Amino acid sequence: MIYKNALMKIKKSFGRYISLLIIVLVGVGFYAGIQSSAPDFIGIADSYYHDYSLMDFKIVSTMGLSENDAAALEAVKDVCSVTGSYSLDVLEGEKAVRVHAIEESVNRVKLTAGRMPEMGTECVADSKNYQIGDKLNIAGDVEGKLKNTEFTVTGLVESVLYIGSDYGSTTVGDGKLSSFIFISKENFALDAYTEIYLTMEGGKDYTAYSEGYEALSRELNDELIKIKPDRENARYAEIYSEANEKISSNEMKLMDEKADSEKKLTDAKIKLDDNAKKLKDGKEELLKNETELNDTVREKTAEFEKAKVKISDGWKEIDTALSQSGLKKVELSSKVSGLKQAIEGMKAQLAELPADSQQYAQLSAMLTEYSAQYKGLVKLKESVDALTDQETQLKEGIETFHAEIAKARAEIAKGRKELANNEKKLKVGYDEYHENLEKFNTEIGDAEKKLADAKTDLSGMEHPKWIIFDREAAVGYKELYTDIEVVSSIAAVFPIFFIAIAALMTSNTMARMIAEERSELGALASLGYKNKKIISTYLLYVLSATALGAVIGFLLGCTVFPPLIFLNFNYILPPLVVGYNLITLAGIMAVALALMSAVTVIACNRELSQKPAVLMRPLPPKHGQKILLERIGIVWNRLSFTWKVTMRNMFRYKKRALMTIVGVAGCTSLMLVGFGLRDSMDGFVDRQYGDILTYNDMIVLKDEVSGLSGDLKELFTKEQIKKPLLLRQSAMKCEQKDTSLKAYLIVPENTSATFLAYYRLTSKSTGEPISPDSDGVIITEKIAQVFKIGKGDSLMVKDTDNNAYSLTVSEVAENYITNYIYMDSAMYSRIFGKPAMFNAVVSDFSGDEKTLSKNLIDSALVLNTTFTGDIIQKALDGNAKLNSIIILLVVVASLLAIIVLYNLTSINISERKREIATLKVLGFRDSETNAYIYREAVILTLVSIAIGIALGIALHGFVIDVLEGTTRVLLRKIGWFSFLASAALTMVFSLVMQVITYFKLKTVDMVESLKSVE
Repeated sequence: MIYKNALMKIKKSFGRYISLLIIVLVGVGFYAGIQSSAPDFIGIADSYYHDYSLMDFKIVSTMGLSENDAAALEAVKDVCSVTGSYSLDVLEGEKAVRVHAIEESVNRVKLTAGRMPEMGTECVADSKNYQIGDKLNIAGDVEGKLKNTEFTVTGLVESVLYIGSDYGSTTVGDGKLSSFIFISKENFALDAYTEIYLTMEGGKDYTAYSEGYEALSRELNDELIKIKPDRENARYAEIYSEANEKISSNEMKLMDEKADSEKKLTDAKIKLDDNAKKLKDGKEELLKNETELNDTVREKTAEFEKAKVKISDGWKEIDTALSQSGLKKVELSSKVSGLKQAIEGMKAQLAELPADSQQYAQLSAMLTEYSAQYKGLVKLKESVDALTDQETQLKEGIETFHAEIAKARAEIAKGRKELANNEKKLKVGYDEYHENLEKFNTEIGDAEKKLADAKTDLSGMEHPKWIIFDREAAVGYKELYTDIEVVSSIAAVFPIFFIAIAALMTSNTMARMIAEERSELGALASLGYKNKKIISTYLLYVLSATALGAVIGFLLGCTVFPPLIFLNFNYILPPLVVGYNLITLAGIMAVALALMSAVTVIACNRELSQKPAVLMRPLPPKHGQKILLERIGIVWNRLSFTWKVTMRNMFRYKKRALMTIVGVAGCTSLMLVGFGLRDSMDGFVDRQYGDILTYNDMIVLKDEVSGLSGDLKELFTKEQIKKPLLLRQSAMKCEQKDTSLKAYLIVPENTSATFLAYYRLTSKSTGEPISPDSDGVIITEKIAQVFKIGKGDSLMVKDTDNNAYSLTVSEVAENYITNYIYMDSAMYSRIFGKPAMFNAVVSDFSGDEKTLSKNLIDSALVLNTTFTGDIIQKALDGNAKLNSIIILLVVVASLLAIIVLYNLTSINISERKREIATLKVLGFRDSETNAYIYREAVILTLVSIAIGIALGIALHGFVIDVLEGTTRVLLRKIGWFSFLASAALTMVFSLVMQVITYFKLKTVDMVESLKSVE
């Protein structure tokens, strides 16, 4: 029966029951949801890392890594597996892409579509940027490094090496890594590994980011640092030996080639000289022959002329003889023939004539005359014939002579032409010889210079440097944990306040409910029910509401809050798996039920300690007392009757007023903290990169330099980089006992006006401008806060090789993002025992950033360029994630405020029904009755807002301390809008409750409320 009455009580006061349940639900839901978010996020990330074997460490070297390095790493304590691998940064069109080797045991890819590569010309690619079937043409420094440069995308993948949306920087293209692909390991043609991946023994036994994992990671890191110098020296010796052997081999080869070429050149020169001598002799012989020929021509010509004269004289004599004979040369032959015939006729006649005849004598005399004439003519004819023969022979001789001379001259001309051709060939030969000789001398000189340079480079070769990366080398790994830490920080602070307010309100609700029902307690006691039995009914009421609220709140919180927050995490991770930690639920249930049980038992026992007759009577009104305001006559006397009653009631029922103030002020403070966090987050990025660090870009150099000169200076002039400032930036680790903090050491080339313009450092204590000097280092404020040090104190730092240095602090500088240690170059030389070499440049470049970055990287003098605008955008993107959580916080705080106000209003009306009924009986109209209640509510709300704002300011500072972490300092400011918004929302919620109150007050029955309990 008594428990049935308890159930009827729930039905009768269902609004209060639901209010109690919802308060517990909201408090537990927010607490459980926020508390479970970080573990859920870490859980899904850790599962992803384990499922796809994310490496624990990555080792890279400035000169590659060998099998010997891999073997040495395998021998290191706590190393589970060692995998040598390859990667190259290349260009695919205008985009910078990283090409990885596919590994089976570490950093395995998650295939989201398609298939894995089966041929050397196939690849799997980033699912964010490529499609199956895309053709990729790889360019850049890939000659001799990749067997193929054209690939077809056969599958789309996600990689544990790239869980962040920003893939980071590179040394090709415009310096920003756009995407990645994976190809078969056999596609790489490198002599050394570009990186070696390690996994830790026992690493999978710990959750990622956990202290156990970090401790194991630190231990292995220390072991790796121990072998680092030996492996660097071993690699140096290995490379030195290989290079020296190559130089010696090339030197011997050069000597052989030099001797062989010299012999060939010498032989060619001898042959050319022989030909030159032959040509000279040929010219001399030709000249001699030509001279002899000319002499012969002159001699023969003279002889021919002489013979012509002689013949001419002979013809003259003949002509004279012919003339004397009265003959012509043409008639001579016929005359001789005629005379011969005449003589022969005369001889015939003489033969016939007697010898002594006159006729014979006459004919004989005539014969004698004719014979003499015949002989003379015959002789003359013989002379003509002889002279004619001579003349013919002379002419023929002259013709023959001229023909021979012409032939001889033709031969000489031919010889001259051949000599000219030979001379030309000889000249060409000499030209070729001199050209080859010059080429030989140049090539030999170049080769000897290269060998000399190689020897010089080898003698001055820097030792290779190992760079040890942990999982932070995976894109997004650290950023994810930073974002999770923000959630964890919020989970460590805000839910506690929500729980505290919820616990206070629920406790107050039950205590006041039991006080209201004291007459029922008296009735039950008078009927003989034991106190335990009576108390159990209230425990049933409160514990059922608390248990239901806690369970529903836990389930809703764990189901709703983590996915909502996860939506703002722009990471490439598997879908979130919501976890329900039953241990957490059991703890929440235990605390909530124990608290409500204690409040209920204490409140019931306090009432039941009285006699039933006393309990069955209403509580007598509290005696009126003079309040402080009544003693201030100048104020009190000016108040109306209703205002005086309001003031007396507020001070008479202090507990009721106090609970209202605590509940409303608590919700107001939570809303103010939420809005204030947005103000703190919004301003610190601009403050850091607008007021303190004012440079526009930071250029990371490929090689360290001692000054700005030569090619680097020309490059900066060409690219119109204005006011460049050289500096050295190196990673350091600050340590003190068990506390460590990462920081960057900044050493400028000088502390001139350019440095002061780019680094506007101000003292945290005085606000005055400061700059590094030789007296000590300037540290940023987070370092000073963490290690609790200041001006004049010492700071212990370690470099990447674990070498420790003690630095004296000269000043603490204002700073908001990242930790810095500023040191001048003179102090650097004194502390580190060597002059500072600079590896970066800052400037105020204002042109095309993408073009500048590409040109600088293409120059082979620069590794990468970081622009301040990109850093600011990245920081703002990070703030946006927190803004969504802040909005969620404000919404939940607002919801809690509404519920608290509703609960308090309901209790207020319930407790004051007799008072309200009395006012109505006395003739108060509804508006006057409502105003009577409203005045108290408005005043208490305004007081609560004022207290809530003061409490919120203090709470805001506490929350900022928790959220800052170790790498940033948030602004400790709250904007006027945040104050107005928090106050306005609280007032709006209060006014809404007053509207609800108005309708409740109208339902108060005067007769029922004023009935006597007797």
